[in-house]
Amino acid sequence: MRILHTSDWHLGRSLEGRSRLPEQEQFIAELTDLVTAEAVQIVLVAGDVFDTYNPPADAENLFYDALERLSDNGKRAVAVIAGNHDSPERLHAANPLALKHGILLFGFPGEGLPCGAVPGGVQRLQTGPGWVKLALPGSDESAVIYALPFPSESRLNEVFGDKLDPEAQQIAYSDRIGELFAAADGIFRPDTVNLAVAHLFVRGGLESESERQLGGALAVAPQALPKQAQYIALGHLHRAQAAPYAPQNCRYSGAPLSFSFSEAVQQKEVVLVEVSPGGLAQARSINLSCGKALKRWRADNIEEARFWLAEPANQGCWAELEIRADQPLEISELAELRKLHSGIIGIRPIFPELVTDHEALRRLSELSLVERFKLFYERERGVAPPEELVGFFLEMVNRPESENSGQ
Repeated sequence: MRILHTSDWHLGRSLEGRSRLPEQEQFIAELTDLVTAEAVQIVLVAGDVFDTYNPPADAENLFYDALERLSDNGKRAVAVIAGNHDSPERLHAANPLALKHGILLFGFPGEGLPCGAVPGGVQRLQTGPGWVKLALPGSDESAVIYALPFPSESRLNEVFGDKLDPEAQQIAYSDRIGELFAAADGIFRPDTVNLAVAHLFVRGGLESESERQLGGALAVAPQALPKQAQYIALGHLHRAQAAPYAPQNCRYSGAPLSFSFSEAVQQKEVVLVEVSPGGLAQARSINLSCGKALKRWRADNIEEARFWLAEPANQGCWAELEIRADQPLEISELAELRKLHSGIIGIRPIFPELVTDHEALRRLSELSLVERFKLFYERERGVAPPEELVGFFLEMVNRPESENSGQ
């Protein structure tokens, strides 16, 4: 049986206000071609299909178009779970229509789906809390999928934060997830392909800057993962990686696009899995070519920045520039750079002498408050602050403390 694992599409997400929808459309087209070329029978989407609870209409249109194309009129099973960015209710609501296309949408942990079949296509032979047994067209093998959408405290209707010790919270949460996965081990069978798909943070995973709500998030110990699953498809982390110390083949497929400049050097991918009942799952990464590259460049001067931006190899990327400078950039210079390249996300001047020169630091401490405010603004924005802003700053500084506190 051939399974494709993907996750963290974050449809509707932008980059500093720039739409990524055309790149996400490229991804869906590439994914659709890939599942056809590789004769994939099951697609697992491990959460965060949207970037927000209330995604824009064009993001929803792209998602449902993707499901229809991936399912191929019910000939291919598609299982999708809600991530922490998704609305469980929104995902669950489309299930009556999804059933007719061989699509499974899991919004909440433990959610049960009805049995049913697509004529000549995918059949739901048995279902239970959070799991389903499928028969697939053209295959003598059946598959059991255990789905665990993002298991937050609220979605589990449980509270772990009442324990004052953070370590005790972590242990209690991981143990609870372990109980759910132990139940999954009870429904996996020796004569089926046994798959688990979950959206969570496994302890030891490598994070990226583009992930939100991960810092301090409750983590799951690798030992809690289902031991009878032949492959575990994870979502939540945007860097593709194997889950450390997992009891079997367990991977994060990562996000299909780079969502921050910290991911600029990461090769984005999906995972193709081949497995038979009772056998070891063989997983291999398939690199994606969709989306613009994110490039960070530090130029020694504005002339070097102009040259870099004009290079044909850099024209099709999203660019973040840092330019070494001994004075703020003029507004006309910033406008000229942006005219050279439509994908500039940010331009930041770097004043190295203020960081490395102790004498410069001493001189900085001798500046007046207004001079330091102006210098701070110039370093952050690249231009001198408007005089009215300086005036407002002085007004706030000189305002009596009782007024600033609202008393």
